[in-house]
Amino acid sequence: MSAIAKAVEVVGSQTGLAKILGVNQSHVWNWLHIHHRCPAKYIRLTALATKGEVSETELLIDHEIARQ
Repeated sequence: MSAIAKAVEVVGSQTGLAKILGVNQSHVWNWLHIHHRCPAKYIRLTALATKGEVSETELLIDHEIARQ
């Protein structure tokens, strides 16, 4: 499971995470299903939204995996 998928699960929904981050739900859907990672500029906010259940490091690892 990608870290962004875990973050959505922890927050409860794509819509919930999107509201916290100030983006549309469709952005979160794209991150999950197309990019398989959270954009770098949202990593810190995403980690905070999960109250640390998904760390910044985990979210950064998604970027490393996508690069390979």
